[in-house]
Amino acid sequence: MRQRWPIGAVLFREGDMSDHVMVIESGRVKASSSAPSGKQIVLGIRGPGELLGELSAIDAGARSATITAISPVIATIVQGNAFRALLISDGALAFELLRTVVARLREADAQRLAYGAHTVTERLARLLLEYAGRFGRPDTDPVVIDLALTQTELANAANASREAVAKTLRHLRSIGAIRTARRRVELLRPELLVEIAESPASVYSDADTYGPGR
Repeated sequence: MRQRWPIGAVLFREGDMSDHVMVIESGRVKASSSAPSGKQIVLGIRGPGELLGELSAIDAGARSATITAISPVIATIVQGNAFRALLISDGALAFELLRTVVARLREADAQRLAYGAHTVTERLARLLLEYAGRFGRPDTDPVVIDLALTQTELANAANASREAVAKTLRHLRSIGAIRTARRRVELLRPELLVEIAESPASVYSDADTYGPGR
């Protein structure tokens, strides 16, 4: 069954007990989870061809994340029992699912390392480079990140406060690395973002140290 969702619609909600899966045909969604403090953490961005909801379909557990449309989305829905039957009958499909799960575990491990080992500035530089690689428009120069994310959503993805991300964006603009508009980021000097992402914290101060005028 194919279904459509507008921007802002919730496809799955964390804690729900449904077990169907979805395959995104067009559009993009964000996966987020609530910390004990109530803060929303963006776990990842998913796009066309990606599978959603596979863990609950396999173990019948509650949804581990909330999935929200960040653009108009079209997806095919497969009921849990049909999906499980496919996995049992098709070893190649089961192996591809395992590859997907492993890739997401690696992504989660990398995020945890980044949160503990890098400053807000370095994390945001890495995030912008990742988004440019996955979602940048190939036909534009400079590279335009084709994701309509707010500063709050960027902050949640970088595990930082909105204020720290706003200061970091202001700093990156001031050194000519990026240009921003409403829900739009252009990478003017990606090589500078690479330098920031790979530099020791002592080279580029963290966003929280920037003065209000920068």
